[in-house]
Amino acid sequence: MKIKPLLEKLKTNWPAKAICLVIACLFYIFNRYTSLEQKSVPVTLKVIQEGEMVSATHIPSSVSVTIKTSSENITKITSDNISALLDLSWITQEGSYEVPISIDLPSNIVEMNPLQVTVFPEKIKVRLERNTIRAVKILPQTSGKLADGYAIESLSCEPEYVSIYGPRSIIQNIESIATEGVPIDDKTQSFSQKVRLANINKMIKIYGEEETLATVKVDYEDGIKEFKALPILLRNLSAGFECDTQKKASITLRGPRLIMNDWTPNPDTLSVDLREITEAGDYTLPVSVLIPQEFHLESVSVDNIDVKIKERPPAEVVDETESRQGADHKPDQESAQ
Repeated sequence: MKIKPLLEKLKTNWPAKAICLVIACLFYIFNRYTSLEQKSVPVTLKVIQEGEMVSATHIPSSVSVTIKTSSENITKITSDNISALLDLSWITQEGSYEVPISIDLPSNIVEMNPLQVTVFPEKIKVRLERNTIRAVKILPQTSGKLADGYAIESLSCEPEYVSIYGPRSIIQNIESIATEGVPIDDKTQSFSQKVRLANINKMIKIYGEEETLATVKVDYEDGIKEFKALPILLRNLSAGFECDTQKKASITLRGPRLIMNDWTPNPDTLSVDLREITEAGDYTLPVSVLIPQEFHLESVSVDNIDVKIKERPPAEVVDETESRQGADHKPDQESAQ
């Protein structure tokens, strides 16, 4: 008997009562979710590019995942085991795309109630191009400074080329790839050393080994030095002639700086050969330059000199001849003793 009056009361003005019930439920839900606490954590973004297309634009390395839940659950939220994924493998044509990011949550978070999960950004805009491979030259680089007086003669790598791959528009404009600096501090001899390739563009991938064998050939550093006022030696003048010319000249040499600094010119560095002179007179004769084979003659201040050859008095010739004969005989006497 009591149920019937209750039903009649419910039926009375029931549209207004239904609206009030709905509003009450909405207020309950709103209050519940607005009272939730939230926490945002950075999550590494994993990019899958296993198809023919690869991204030619920068893709962020991480995204922000925001989780709303009750205060007792919020302390349990960490970025551990939360993964963010950007899958580009399904795209087969070049062009620009907005690709959604998918989030994978561990079970301990999925089971939380209530739970709201958002990711920022929700989509990544990418320009995709065909994945292209190309062989480029390796350019070895050095760091530091050789010992004083030494210089790099040549740099080389083995292998000389490496294959790289990546977006078509980027790969087709790359001619070479450098190495990290090979340390050469205080080196005085040639050497070889393995060194990594310096790939500064993250969109470029190296196919195979990312190291190369760099060879640095070291030699003396060249220098230029002038030797001034060197005497010109008169050689092979016959005993019956005399020449009182005392001329000097300067030479400029190029060669290993360390060796050149320690070298002293010999008395016969500059000379004139008088062997062919058979009579007195005025002559113009070429100047000969005698230098070590490590040096290169850059210039000489005079190419020829003028000499005046005179006949010597007979008495001086006889005295000189006798003195020469005595000098030649003296060693024989010493030997006999």
